[in-house]
Amino acid sequence: MGREAGLRSIQQRMTCADAAERMGFIPTFSHVTALQCFGVQVPDDCNFPADSLHIAFAQRKARRWCKGMYTHYWSGEFRVLACNAGSFFITDPAMTWAQMANHVGEEGLIVIAGALTCRDPVRKVASLDDLERYVRDNPGFYGRSKCKAVLPFLIENSDSPPESILAVLIMREGLGRPVANFRIELPDGGYRLADLAYPDLKLAIEYQGAYHANPAQMRMDAARWNQLRALGWEIVFVTADDMRTERTRFLIVQTIRAMMHRQAALLNLSTVL
Repeated sequence: MGREAGLRSIQQRMTCADAAERMGFIPTFSHVTALQCFGVQVPDDCNFPADSLHIAFAQRKARRWCKGMYTHYWSGEFRVLACNAGSFFITDPAMTWAQMANHVGEEGLIVIAGALTCRDPVRKVASLDDLERYVRDNPGFYGRSKCKAVLPFLIENSDSPPESILAVLIMREGLGRPVANFRIELPDGGYRLADLAYPDLKLAIEYQGAYHANPAQMRMDAARWNQLRALGWEIVFVTADDMRTERTRFLIVQTIRAMMHRQAALLNLSTVL
């Protein structure tokens, strides 16, 4: 995923540089264009083509028509980053996220936030505080109500879109906020990371992507989770099939809920004993 994001960013920035050379002004690329400059994949439900070019203007009267491009006036705080030695600008991550709110559904907006605030130190370009601050300080932009609606369900430091979506599903069912990529210390001085975790309950939730089907990865996963079970942790494994329909989502939430009750009972019992 990191390699794909890096290539996406490089290719989009090259496209922007080429386009900027043909303009008679220094443009600010925005929306899906800026998103891909940060290496973020455009969600499937976006109402713009992924390969379209977008530029934004801070003043309505300054907005210019450019052949083959979408042009926008942006009413919120105009925050930009210089690229390619100043030959063009891109909207900063928080502003870009806010711009996308009017063009994707809630799930897509959540996935974008997860990608911008992911755990990878190279791909992480914003924090949840950055997103929250932008929404709080800019009351007039289109899509603000959707941003406000999803803010309580965002998590920072996730590794993939499915993890972000799974966390939202859990929180919307009233199970509280899990911690993304929680570090679990081992007795030998090592550690393991849980995709999502409720540390007080010693409950980990792992999203099993396709790469976990690799035999070598399966052996590593088994050894990793056996270590954690020996420390009193329980693990719920979630696959793409579990997230496919309303029925399967309901069932996996019920499994997580049941394991939370079980872990709470076990921990209470061990405390009494």
